[in-house]
Parts: sequence; structure tokens; C-alpha cells
Amino acid sequence: MPWIEFGHLCAWLAFALALLQATMPMVARFSNRPQLAEFSIRSAPLIALLVIAGAATLVNAFVTDDFSVAYVAQNSNSQLPLLYKVTALWGGHEGSLYLWLTVLSLFTGMVGWQGRKRFAEHLPLVMAAQGWLLVRFLGLILFLSSPFERLLMIPLDGRELNPLLQDPGMAFHPPMLYLGYVGFSVPFAFAMAALASGWRSEEWVPLVRRWVLIAWLFLTCGIVLGGWWAYYELGWGGYWAWDPVENASFMPWLTGTALLHSIMAQDQRRMLPLWNLFLIITTFLLSLLGTFLVRSGILSSVHAFAVDPGRGSYILVFMAMVIGVALTLALWRSDSLHGEPRPMAAVSRESGILYGNALFVACCVMVFLGTMYPLFLDLSMDQKITVAAPYFNGVVAPVLLLMLGLMLVAPLLPWRKIAPGRLAEKTRLMLIAAAIAALVAVMIWPGFWQVGFVAALAAGMVVTLAQDIGNRLAISRIDGGGLLAVLVADRRHFAAMTAHVGAVVMAAGLVGSGLFRVEQTLVMAPGDQLEIAGETAELISIEQYSKDNYRVVEGVFELVASGDQLRPQKRRYPVSGVVTTEAAIDSSLLRDFYLVMGQRDGDKWAVQVYVNPLVQLIWWGTLMLLVAVSFILIDSRVSPRRTS
Repeated sequence: MPWIEFGHLCAWLAFALALLQATMPMVARFSNRPQLAEFSIRSAPLIALLVIAGAATLVNAFVTDDFSVAYVAQNSNSQLPLLYKVTALWGGHEGSLYLWLTVLSLFTGMVGWQGRKRFAEHLPLVMAAQGWLLVRFLGLILFLSSPFERLLMIPLDGRELNPLLQDPGMAFHPPMLYLGYVGFSVPFAFAMAALASGWRSEEWVPLVRRWVLIAWLFLTCGIVLGGWWAYYELGWGGYWAWDPVENASFMPWLTGTALLHSIMAQDQRRMLPLWNLFLIITTFLLSLLGTFLVRSGILSSVHAFAVDPGRGSYILVFMAMVIGVALTLALWRSDSLHGEPRPMAAVSRESGILYGNALFVACCVMVFLGTMYPLFLDLSMDQKITVAAPYFNGVVAPVLLLMLGLMLVAPLLPWRKIAPGRLAEKTRLMLIAAAIAALVAVMIWPGFWQVGFVAALAAGMVVTLAQDIGNRLAISRIDGGGLLAVLVADRRHFAAMTAHVGAVVMAAGLVGSGLFRVEQTLVMAPGDQLEIAGETAELISIEQYSKDNYRVVEGVFELVASGDQLRPQKRRYPVSGVVTTEAAIDSSLLRDFYLVMGQRDGDKWAVQVYVNPLVQLIWWGTLMLLVAVSFILIDSRVSPRRTS
């Protein structure tokens, strides 16, 4: 049997097993034979192995240039470098859906392995919920988007992977994004199992919290990697354009971040179970919405594939079924979804979490409206409009800055309540430092209130962190401990604080690069110089050569002050005829000097140059945040629940 047919057979066997996994717990209950539910658990690793085997046959088809496979012929050719032959697996409709399926099957197997020890009684229902998700995606792949189809007329060579996707970022950005999207299916499966069985929230919420953290970590990493990829690959000097598909990944991130914080209130104080259930369902639905927007092609986007009403309709019906099942179960169990009635002061850790959740959800609603309103008008009234960056910057940016301000204060608040005098005492130094920093920043950069706000955040964060360490160190010294002992004993607390510092560093980069970017377009010949933002660069020469599967026109620029060379490129891919732009970037902590080659004009070339201040802080702040959250994730300690 040829390998690709073997992979296709594995997918069909996985589909059959997924049907059994989804239905056996119900059969076991109605037939009063509980032993049948065990099949739902045992089938999960088999499904994962079968799906991985199918993926391996597809990778083999790409690597061996098997152009009898339609998907390979459409997305690869013999000249493609090996790395991009492998990553071409998720470079189109069918393969990207298969990547989603692969991640889903792996996560399902991990839940089954974990659940045998920790929640064996409820595991079959969790696996059944995951099984139905597997059935839906396997059905989509097998009946509408099969990557295993053969061609009757085999071409001599393939069409080629989209040149914009021929980049190392392709190896990391889509898998990370899908690990985040699919990761939120696990909390969704737990929620559906809890609603179906009456599983008490205080038992399953601690289990879900870890999965929410995992999904959020991958989604954050995927989004920022996508911004970094767009920054150096697309040649427009930016990293986020409020593209509809970018927004589709940002929306579940917003609700997932709200869930990450609000689930603490349920874990610590047994509050907000209904709200957390709403966030779990909404976040997973928004993850499916992102898939719908990309796969259907109904929105114009650099990320979207061609229009495909069949796939789009399938995913839309799938989303409707998810909503219907979730609402039905929620209404059925509505009496058991109320948290314990506990008093909550207007100023407390609980209220801070609620205020933050309200801001995150409000931001998500605004992004949703700006993204979907053009589609609604197009479908209902045949009117085409574009909601551009000014709308999103105008309504979203202030809310995000307000969330950062709340983030500065909320960790200082205790659970239940705090006396006004005590609150003033805890925040006095922080507020003084923040006010001074804001005043100085506004005096240096008048007219830019955003700079003053971020400066206040940074100063307040530094003072808060210093006070926190000082107070804990004073207590530790009484017991004979030092700074290291404090950091180790409260490592989760300081990891969370570090994540907040990373968020402030990112905000500084976003504000600096957004407000103070300088750009210039000019025409240059070898020997000409350009001056911008106090820096000078000279065009030394223009070089042309061939490499791999493309031809290169490369400008050689030299920064006069440092002598560093920059080599922006224009690449032409002969197979597809596509021309791409490769930016050259000289980076320091304070600024990026960003060069792009344009079109030829006789003996001269158009050149676009950008100076982006502080943009590196975005990537360094993200790294701080991700490392801190990863540390929290791998710390195996179980924090005690506070009930007072």
C-alpha cells in the first residue's frame, strides 16, 4: 500500500475511533454497563497515533516530491528547500486543518493520561466531549478538505508554496497559534462534562486553570511571533495592522486573559462559576471563529485562503452546534452554577478581578464589532466598507492602557476588603513615583499623554516591586532568611509580578514605536546618502544573484556612524512569478533602523526607510512575560485555597 493511502486509511480509522470515543460514555450510561465507558479513554492514544501517522505520510509526500498528491502539487515543488517542504504541510487549507486535528488529538491523549490519576470518575465524559470535537474536525478533513487526494494527471513539478510563507517563521507561528487555539478546547470539554454530570466546580476548576495557562501561553507566543514575522517579512515597518485575521487571534486572547484572572476568584473564593463558564465557552468559540474567518476566506486578509463556502458553512454549523449544546447544558444546570454568596467590597482583590474582566470583555466586543461589522453590511446590504486602524487605535488602545493601570494596583489588594487608610499607606509611594514620572515625561514630550501614562506605570511598577521585596525581606530576616529565600518562598508571586513588568515593558515599546516612528521615501543610486532622525546611511552598491529557488536584487547600505552594513532585498520566485520584499534591520534597545528596497527607476532605486523607537521593548517584554508564566506553569506546588 502506498504511504499516502496508508495515511488516508489512518485518518478513517481515527474517525471511526473518535465516533466510539464520543458515544461510548452515553451508551454505557443508558445500557447500564459502565465498563463500556473505558473504551472512550483507551481510544484517545490510538487516535493520536493514527493522526500522527497520517501527518507523517503527508510530510513524506512533501519531502519526496510526490506530486501525485494534489495538496503537495499545490503547495510545493522540487526546488523548495527542505525546511519549507516540511512546513508546507500547514501552508494551505487542508494541511492547516490537519495541523489543528493533530494538536487536538495530542491534547486529548494528554487529558486521558492525566485524568486516570486525578479525575477518573469524570474522565469518560471529558473524553466524550473531546471525542465530538475530533469527530467534527475529522469529518471536515475527510469529507471537505482532504489532503490525501490523488491527481489522475500527475504534473512534472508543483506550483510552489506561497513565497510569503517561505520563511523560518512558518515553522513556529502557525503551530504556536494552533496550540493556543486548540488548548482552549480542553477547558471547554471539562465545562461540558461538568454541566452534563453535575461535577462540582471546586473540583474541576483547579484542573482547568493549568490548561488555561498552557493555552494562553501558546496563544500569546503565537500572536507575538506573528507580529515579529510580519515586521521583518512584509516590509511595511509595522508589526500589527488590525488585519481581520490578526483580530481573530486577538479576541480569544482577550477573553482567555480575563479567564486566566477570574478563575483565581473561583479557585480561591468559590466565586464567579457562571462567569467563568461563559468565558470558557466564549474563548473556545472565538478560537473556532478564527478558523472560520481564515478557512472561509469571506474577509479580505493577507492571512486568509481562497473563498470556500463549503468549509465555511461546515465550521459555521459546527459553531452553532457548540453554542446550542453549551446553552442547553447551562440552562439545565443553571441552579448549580451560582457561587457561594460572599460579601465583596468595592476595593478588593475580587473587585479588581471583576473590573479587569469587564475591561477585557469590553475590548473584545469592540474588536469583534470592528472586525465583523463590514461583513454584516456586505452580506445584508451589499455595502462594502473598511474599518481601519484609526478605529481600533482610538477605542482599544485607551482601554488597554486602563487595564495596565488596574494591573498595577490590583495585586496590592487583599481578598475580601481593605481599610481606606491601609490602602493609602500601601499605594502612597507608588502614586508619588508615578505622578513624578508622568510629569517629567509630559514635560519632555508635550502633547503625548500616552507617554506620561506609560512612564507612570513603569515608575509605579518599580516602586511597588521594590516595596514588595523590601517588606517580605524584612519578615524573612526575622526568621533568618535572606533575599534568595524570599524569592524562592514566594516564587509564584514574583513570577506573576515579573509577568506584569513584562506587560509594562511591552506597552512602552508599543507606545514608543507607535507615536514616534519616522519614515522617509526617496530614490537613490550607488554613492547617494540618506539622512533621517540624526542618522546617515549610504547606498554602496546593488548586487544580483540567485539562491535556492529565487533570484535576488540586494542593496548594500552602510550606516556612516557605526560602519554596520544593511542588505535589504527584492526576491523574485520564477515558478510563481511572485516578488517579495525582505527588509534589513539594524536594531538596538532604543531604536530599529529599517530599510526596504522598492522598484527600480532607471539607474536608481526607490528606498523606504523607517526609524522605529523602542520597538525592541515589545519583543523583550514579551520574553519576560512568557518566561515568567512558564515558570508559574512548571512550578509543581499547589497553592492553598484561601477561604477567608
